[in-house]
Amino acid sequence: MSKDQETDKPEVINTVPVGKGRPTPKRKEAEAANRRPLVPKDRKAAKRAARAQRDLEFQKEQLAMKTGDEANLPYAHRGPVRKWARDYIDARFNLASYFFFLAFAVLLLVFLQTINAQAALITMIVLYVLMGLMLVDSFLATGKLKKKAIAKFGEERIPRGLRWQMFGRTFYPRRWRRPIPTVDRGEWPAGAK
Repeated sequence: MSKDQETDKPEVINTVPVGKGRPTPKRKEAEAANRRPLVPKDRKAAKRAARAQRDLEFQKEQLAMKTGDEANLPYAHRGPVRKWARDYIDARFNLASYFFFLAFAVLLLVFLQTINAQAALITMIVLYVLMGLMLVDSFLATGKLKKKAIAKFGEERIPRGLRWQMFGRTFYPRRWRRPIPTVDRGEWPAGAK
């Protein structure tokens, strides 16, 4: 081997590990560091502090439900897939959003029965047909929503229960929905058309 070939080799630096930089603690010291009291010294104060923290979190979540603040929404409403699904339902005209008014009409019908039984029967049949149409409309809407969500996000990203959560949302009038609608009717989210 010539001198030129020896100088072309990279220089190997011999490094010896120095250690972790601190001594290993004794077992007694390690166990003492891990010990914490199971019960705080002032249990009433700890309970008050925990309740105050829970109340603060709840108030943040309720405010987020009214304002649409995505960062502070409850866990069941967080995430881009659920946001997209809410926007899809809110952009669509839902026949079921008139369900509460229909339920009120059924209550009034109970009083109408005593006055005119034949008119009450006809009205009841019409109300049941409308209720059936609302159910079918909501089932079709949420089925379509799930297919489009899978196409946009992939099946593994779709949270469990999304379809039923949105099915329930179709039955609320727009101004009663929480989190509040952030899109107008006809303002479809990306990938919905």
